[in-house]
Amino acid sequence: MTRTRFLDKTLLAVAQVAERSFFSEEHARMKGLLQSLDVRIKLLTFLFLLVLISFLHLPLSLWCLSGAAVVLAVASRIPPGLYLVRVWFIVPLVSAAIALPALLNIVTPGEPLWVVVTLERSYTWGPYVLPQEIAVTRQGLWGGIVFIARVGASLSFAVLLTMTTRWPDIFAGLRALLVPRIFVMTLSMTNRYLFVFLRLVQDMYRARKSRTIHALSASGERGWVASRIGVIFRRSVEMSNDIYLAMLSRGYHGEIITLDRFRTSTIDHVWLVAIITLGSVLLAFERGLFR
Repeated sequence: MTRTRFLDKTLLAVAQVAERSFFSEEHARMKGLLQSLDVRIKLLTFLFLLVLISFLHLPLSLWCLSGAAVVLAVASRIPPGLYLVRVWFIVPLVSAAIALPALLNIVTPGEPLWVVVTLERSYTWGPYVLPQEIAVTRQGLWGGIVFIARVGASLSFAVLLTMTTRWPDIFAGLRALLVPRIFVMTLSMTNRYLFVFLRLVQDMYRARKSRTIHALSASGERGWVASRIGVIFRRSVEMSNDIYLAMLSRGYHGEIITLDRFRTSTIDHVWLVAIITLGSVLLAFERGLFR
């Protein structure tokens, strides 16, 4: 079996990034619940949900929000399998690096539940103490569960927003909500020309491969990739100046003008009331008002 070369893997990764973005745009154009909402209402309610998640402390409440996100994904005609993979494939990678050390009494002192290793004695380095028994604590385990649930809930709604909303609509909605125009313009240009440079990377690789007779070593291929990074950086600086001058010549004065006209409807009002009600119920539940 032919071994996949380093540059082949690089090109494959570039193609996968572009493919994922294409499918995200495809889902955003479907006729679903979230796609039918006014983008301003959608941005405000999703921001409210992210702030709400930071105030919740019970895993049950956070898991309820994650479950609600899955229901919204189905109602928006997003395949549940694809949605869950995008969210929960990233959550373990992100949370494990942070949550796992916090489970131990080295980071989170408390009641030990499971002794991982026993040393000959404890060690002290200034204010830091390494206990003789390194164990998972009840407090650390609870904090890890809450952290993973919070990251999962936050990522669930962040992915849901990007999968059901086109990026130009997000930028236009941010500007309609009075977000500074320089900030929106920077995000818009970054998103637009990211794919231009992805295509540039693919073209450079194909040109390199079509002119190669003898395959380079792995270190030689990595060196070539490093040199192309410098070339892309130089081209990005040159292109940014050219684009800015082209925009000025066409009447750009710092304001983004779009053809979208935002209008709220009954479903937007119902959605807004439902989200505020959901947040109020979860906050009241955590504070024992229903007990």
